[in-house]
Amino acid sequence: MAIYSPATTIHGDGPVNILSDDVRQLYDDTCAIKSQQLILQDFGINISEDQLRHEALVNGWYNNGTSPADVGKLLELHGVGVSQYDNANIFNLVNELAQGHKVIVGVDAGELWENSLWDRLFEDSQADHALIVSGVDTSDPNNVKVILTDPGTGDLLKEYPMDQFVDAWQDSNCFMMTTNDAVPDIFNPFNDFPGFDMPINNLPMIGQMPYDMFYNDLAFLNYTNDIPYCVYDDFSAYVGGDIQMFSPESIGFFDEFSCWNGFEMMG
Repeated sequence: MAIYSPATTIHGDGPVNILSDDVRQLYDDTCAIKSQQLILQDFGINISEDQLRHEALVNGWYNNGTSPADVGKLLELHGVGVSQYDNANIFNLVNELAQGHKVIVGVDAGELWENSLWDRLFEDSQADHALIVSGVDTSDPNNVKVILTDPGTGDLLKEYPMDQFVDAWQDSNCFMMTTNDAVPDIFNPFNDFPGFDMPINNLPMIGQMPYDMFYNDLAFLNYTNDIPYCVYDDFSAYVGGDIQMFSPESIGFFDEFSCWNGFEMMG
């Protein structure tokens, strides 16, 4: 969850520096999809990486990877508005994190994963990877650290020197995708800690659906690959405003789950 604390001068999340299978992408070319899945989870929207991969494939947003123009499309499909920027800079990045927004950037993975100066200077310079910028630590102005959550390595909140990060980021023309809203307060684990200030209730709607209804009735349904694709397709189309009611197949599936009753009545 993104936080801002003037006392610690950490914009976003602080470092943890651990490896997590929950962060690591399942396929070699799903870094952008996995990054969006992690952000959806931050908003209380739990959808499997495989399902998001299917949705991206069906919509033409995934073909041996995700183009920068399509990074964020899965978030928008599920009701989280985004903005994209080229030629961004570290100040733009800090500003987004300070507002509690989630951020995905394009990078040259080799410049992050290879530590030697020789590798960083002489390898191919092109962006080939997407990851989440979770925070920026400016507590030491002479040693600013950027904190990354990287689906390619499984690193959760790992610190990198700012110059190394910027070198890798520049290869994407400093591409940055940000959410337009902060993670809703209901999912902020830092509520009980003094000194943290995060915007609250910044996502009033999930598509056409009020956030409270989504949270109360739908957010904790455990999405699995056993759920028929027609259910996902109908749900996504409804939230996106493309359909006004569900297919009979989906309604039959919803009937098995009491938590979907309010949603079904809206069809």
